[in-house]
Amino acid sequence: MTRAALTAYLILILALWWFPACSREPTVDWSAPENFFAVEKSEEVADGARLEFHSLVDAPPAEVYRMLADVEDYSRFVPGVSESALINKDDHTKVIRITQTVIGRQNRAEVKWTFHPERMAIEFETLKSDGNYNEGSYRVLPSPDGKRAYIVSIYHVMEKGAPQNVPIGVLKGATREGFAKAARSVKQAALAVHGH
Repeated sequence: MTRAALTAYLILILALWWFPACSREPTVDWSAPENFFAVEKSEEVADGARLEFHSLVDAPPAEVYRMLADVEDYSRFVPGVSESALINKDDHTKVIRITQTVIGRQNRAEVKWTFHPERMAIEFETLKSDGNYNEGSYRVLPSPDGKRAYIVSIYHVMEKGAPQNVPIGVLKGATREGFAKAARSVKQAALAVHGH
């Protein structure tokens, strides 16, 4: 083996070793009690804020994912959502019209959802809104016994479209409060589907 080939081989081995370390799943203590805010991160960014919540939930992961993906029916089980109607869809995406209360006001928006069922992941982005815009993602991780779910929720809350004079801190607080209510309702809906 030439010196150049040996160097290339060693670089490849290091890259293969390093890449999984960068893309590791979160470490989960599956014996811990249920906690909708097991991890909570928040940072302000150029156009708003990035929020990240990790939730350990006592509900089957497949049903949790199913409820998160049931976006056109959010008005049926998510508090604060008064309308959620399918506009169009294809194999991996749906666009819905949604009306929900944000900071005490009715906010109407069109949101595009992209689904990755093979890894229980969902991404969303606001296409149109008469209030603020946001985007983000959900990822559901199953416990080894398939009885509990660990959900990683990421929100990019944008100042774009927000009512004038509403500080980003208020938008962050409203997002956290809405998340807490929605997370509990998704769990209840998942358990109902599962027959509990």
